[in-house]
Amino acid sequence: MNCADAVARLSAALDGELAAGDTRKVQHHLDECEACARRYRALQQVRAAVRSTPFAPVDAARFDAGVLARVHHEPSPMRISGAWIAAAAALVIAVSSAVLLVQDHAGVVRPGTAVASVPPAELSEMPGWNAGVTPIALDCGLSNASSCIVEAPPGLMAGN
Repeated sequence: MNCADAVARLSAALDGELAAGDTRKVQHHLDECEACARRYRALQQVRAAVRSTPFAPVDAARFDAGVLARVHHEPSPMRISGAWIAAAAALVIAVSSAVLLVQDHAGVVRPGTAVASVPPAELSEMPGWNAGVTPIALDCGLSNASSCIVEAPPGLMAGN
């Protein structure tokens, strides 16, 4: 028997709920394994402490009536209705749409898209290709182009 099997059976062994064969296996393991034996002794101490604790007698009828009275008088917790869930979903959709629109109008490039896939050698032949804008060459993974040219304002850093 390994430690996991023994630990799983310690409480049942302590309560006398195991078959005789299993009880012998657990006891044999406890004789061999100090860690499991410590755990078993700790369970014995907890059991003894619980049994020695004096509990006040409880009038079950009065207890039940008190619990039921509290349940009827305490306000129920706030529940989320379907209307609130629908409003939250609409808000999420509206904000997401607004973010996408702002990105489209701001010129934000989404991953996997190329702004231009013109080889750098051909750029010098295009009139006004860099009219006041600093180009940044990035490897965009296009098979026919050596790099993608992304227009960026001065000071913007980009990398592969």
